[in-house]
Amino acid sequence: MQVGLFGGTFDPIHNGHIQALKAAYRILSLDGIVLVPAGDPYLKRSRLIASSEDRYNMATLAVKKIPFVEVSDIEMTRSGPSYTIDTVKKLKEEGYEITVLLGVDSIIEMDKWDDPYSLHYECEVVGLSRPGFQGDKSQPFMARQKQFSLRTIEVNSPSISSSEVRDLILRGLDVGELVPKSVNEYIRKKKLYHL
Repeated sequence: MQVGLFGGTFDPIHNGHIQALKAAYRILSLDGIVLVPAGDPYLKRSRLIASSEDRYNMATLAVKKIPFVEVSDIEMTRSGPSYTIDTVKKLKEEGYEITVLLGVDSIIEMDKWDDPYSLHYECEVVGLSRPGFQGDKSQPFMARQKQFSLRTIEVNSPSISSSEVRDLILRGLDVGELVPKSVNEYIRKKKLYHL
């Protein structure tokens, strides 16, 4: 079974994430998508606001009606920092063939990871790009692209960021157009991202 591993902090999950995973599923002809909220996203600790439980709950609500998406708590139940390579290895042990789906900006940031090459050796990594996104021309990225024949697909997702959503909520503005309705209701009920 060929599945796309779509991980992230999802703080909160938004319509851009949903559009991207739907497009990746279709374009790559995947059997399914495993959505993995990071338990301890070590590169974003200073910015993390919602608990891992709240982020998991929002992700579950967001994809409830999408039959090919499964939300996994695999990184939340594992202690220590969340490393994608550990998640990939565990899912492969369970019999999945994995394609890691990362925003192109995250692929560029892979050079900050402890060991960016190990993931490429373990599975295919596909970059998800928005229209008009300018790729990275840095030497480390270009070297990885050449060595591993990195594929990039255009997913035509809206230009939304989780930080933008949090900022709008903090300012008392409506985010109903940016996040799924169920997520918006959850945020309001739990008073997430408010002072």
